[in-house]
Amino acid sequence: MNKKTDTPMTSLSPDSHKDKDVPWWNRPVVGEDSIVEDLLGKLSKEEVSESALFLHNREMTDLKVFAKTAQAIDNEKFGQEEFLVFVKMQYLLRKGINEYQGLYESLQLLKVAIDAKDCFISIDQAELRYRGTKQQEFYKFVESLLSDHEDKAAFREQVHMRLADVLPQIKTEEGRTALQNYAKYLDQLSDSELGLKLLSLFKAYQLADYSILRVISEMIQSLGKRDLLDFKGLVSLVRVNYGVFEKLRDIIGLSERQSTPETYGLMIQFIALSNRHGISHMKFDDLIKVMKKWYKPYQAVIGIRHEHPPTEYKQPKEFKEAIPGVEIYEKYKKWLTDKKTGMVFIDFGDET
Repeated sequence: MNKKTDTPMTSLSPDSHKDKDVPWWNRPVVGEDSIVEDLLGKLSKEEVSESALFLHNREMTDLKVFAKTAQAIDNEKFGQEEFLVFVKMQYLLRKGINEYQGLYESLQLLKVAIDAKDCFISIDQAELRYRGTKQQEFYKFVESLLSDHEDKAAFREQVHMRLADVLPQIKTEEGRTALQNYAKYLDQLSDSELGLKLLSLFKAYQLADYSILRVISEMIQSLGKRDLLDFKGLVSLVRVNYGVFEKLRDIIGLSERQSTPETYGLMIQFIALSNRHGISHMKFDDLIKVMKKWYKPYQAVIGIRHEHPPTEYKQPKEFKEAIPGVEIYEKYKKWLTDKKTGMVFIDFGDET
């Protein structure tokens, strides 16, 4: 939950008096709330210092740049209910709040496993079909490398170095092609460090039935244009296929307590929403990155204006200018705040 509080925006209008609506000819010449007191008050107000005004205008210049960029990215799709639910889920997962606690990495592993299902299946089929001595030595080398490599680049380099040594020793063209394809699938998996971690886990838990990934993938694809906010319906779908999900429990790192239809329901809901709104969410992320840059000068401008209230300072015309981009900030803060609990599902001040 976002515990930060924003500096509230206050009215920038001239100072008010309890008798400000009384015509001047009906006010006393001297004394409390008199014409003379009002005149002396205005004459006694300080000027805003040049340094403060310089800082204010410098920050306003930055705000104009960021606001223009944000306005170009902003899209009406970002206001759709389903999209906003997806954004909130992202926040809850990353922060590990409520039922999402401890699910982030498990969900990432499941998503990568489903996305890379064809690679896993092809690797498995190659290991089962091509069982020559040299091929088996290569498979064992890869398995040992999975548990001990510095990074994905080093993994790829070592695989291809060993492949170059092994290929000339394989007698048939079919065998050489099969091993080259095997290395190609390993390359594709290594696009993500999680892909290599998954392959290592599948081997460690001796789960060779990669077809379960296809079952889950087809289940998610079958949702099509279905209402993904119908969580009860998603949980019912999981219950029918619960045994399939249970086989993946150890692979994706769920505890026995977490391994429930409701947990898997959250996971397929998230993945389905990601498939449907992934491109839009990438653009939304760009918008939020800009707004996080916008937020710092915004706070600075608000701070300078509050330090120089109209009750004590003569207000320069620059202080009366609307703050560029504030309408976008207020819109998303409103949309991403839970009305019942007050939880804010976004943190513009968080630069991480």
